[in-house]
Amino acid sequence: MKISNRQFAEALYELTIGLVEKDLDTTLEAFVKFLSKNRRLKQGNNIIVEFEKIAKKKQGIIEIEITSARKLDKDIVEKIKESFAKQVEAVEKIDESLIGGVRVKLEDRILDASVRMQLINLKKSLTT
Repeated sequence: MKISNRQFAEALYELTIGLVEKDLDTTLEAFVKFLSKNRRLKQGNNIIVEFEKIAKKKQGIIEIEITSARKLDKDIVEKIKESFAKQVEAVEKIDESLIGGVRVKLEDRILDASVRMQLINLKKSLTT
């Protein structure tokens, strides 16, 4: 049975909940040895990324990715964040092909309010 990076991260999260520094160090050392023994040490960075996602989710922190044609004003970013939840971490990306507007990615959902998408939708409606 193959164990995914997410499963490793979930196991690590469960193992480390509430541990103090000394116990945390011991647990992390044992986890790294386990990964090494099972030839999965190269997956360490991916497991850490998954671990961070799990920890944030458990703490009620939502991660969103905001893509726009150019750098957004801080007030606009804050308003977008507020529309999703109280604790939101946003990553901003620039994609000049969007022309204008924004695209917001939340986990596996994408809310596309870009001018590019509106033009694509308009074209579809005119050709049908």
